[in-house]
Amino acid sequence: MTLTPLENELLACVEELEKTVSACMQRQLEQEKALADLQNKLSASLSTLQDAFEAGCRPRGQVKPETPKKTGFIFK
Repeated sequence: MTLTPLENELLACVEELEKTVSACMQRQLEQEKALADLQNKLSASLSTLQDAFEAGCRPRGQVKPETPKKTGFIFK
């Protein structure tokens, strides 16, 4: 069975469209993986930041600042 020139052109267009769609889907998958990696890194970073913040926040009154030790001579 032979195809008409119009059918050949349509077939070529469909094949090109298939390649384009396939490439687009591949890029989408890569972008979704990159986004998931970024979300994981952000979550870990926020967790680390929150831990550091909680470690640095202590209620007032419980931690007394150290008074500097006096050294040297006192002249009157």
